Amino acid sequence: MKITISQYAGFCFGAKEAYETTIKIAQENNKDLYILGDLLHNKDVIEKIKNLGVKKISNINEMKKGRLIITAHGDGENIFKIAQKKNIEIINTTCPKVIKIQQLAKLFSQKKYTIIIFGNKNHKEVKGINGWCKNKAIIIESLNEAEKINFQKIDKAIIVAQTTQKTKKYQKIVNFLKEKIKNLEIFDTICDATKNRQKECEIIAQNNEAMIVIGGKHSSNSKKLAEISRKNNLNTFFVQNIKELPLDKIKKYKTIGITAGASTPKKIIKEIYNTLKNL
Repeated sequence: MKITISQYAGFCFGAKEAYETTIKIAQENNKDLYILGDLLHNKDVIEKIKNLGVKKISNINEMKKGRLIITAHGDGENIFKIAQKKNIEIINTTCPKVIKIQQLAKLFSQKKYTIIIFGNKNHKEVKGINGWCKNKAIIIESLNEAEKINFQKIDKAIIVAQTTQKTKKYQKIVNFLKEKIKNLEIFDTICDATKNRQKECEIIAQNNEAMIVIGGKHSSNSKKLAEISRKNNLNTFFVQNIKELPLDKIKKYKTIGITAGASTPKKIIKEIYNTLKNL
């Protein structure tokens, strides 16, 4: 069996920094340490943080004191204001790429621009970005939704994308909006790591008999990798960890490609690689 691993598989810079910062702080002192949501969309990462004594909350009002970890996906501006009022210390592990989009949303909303976000309405990153422009952004998930925008009410606008979206899909939407909005500022905010990972996933899927995509079931970028892989290779297996790997189905293939989402630790990738290698 020949195994090919994507060079871009696993933690991106932002995910790695968030993970290592959180682990270090929790190991040093986990007293009154809280996290707002899931640090990363990965079951193993979530479990590890929980075992280190970090208390997960869904609302900052559940806290009276202590330290609050802002996850890699970021949060709205209001969270920071509430924390300041309550004298809660913020540990901000928001990905720098996401912070850039948050700043763009705030800056241009202050300049009276309409903010258009291409992304998943229910994703924490998108909700957080919207929170930096007073939750007034137009959020679209497809070209079909872009076509339904009331352009008569838009004088000037900017468009940004959730960092883990598909590049080709975003480009189609941008091309459409350029025809509809005279004063449109376009920002390519899809992370380079995401672009490279998606592009290589396509190539590896095409050149192997089977493909394994490792990532959390709630991870936006992992799900998109699985979609890209399936489009190019029907023998795609989307798993979270070694326990979900169907070895009985996989062992018949002579060439296998492996990629992993941005929130997947190296340990999980190694476990799957070593298991396949020893078949």
